[in-house]
Amino acid sequence: MRVPKAFSEEYQTFLRDSGFDNEDPQALLMDLASLSMEVYLKDIAWLSDFIGRVQRAKREAA
Repeated sequence: MRVPKAFSEEYQTFLRDSGFDNEDPQALLMDLASLSMEVYLKDIAWLSDFIGRVQRAKREAA
């Protein structure tokens, strides 16, 4: 998934704050889910919400 420019700063802030470096939020979500749901629950919730908002914005822009 490519992060649209309008959401880029927010995602980069999340990466900086969380210490992750994956530029693809969907791939990062899958990686975290496969590691440990408990340890990364907050990050998984944030990524799920973020991906949903990006997809809604894309649909609304179309």
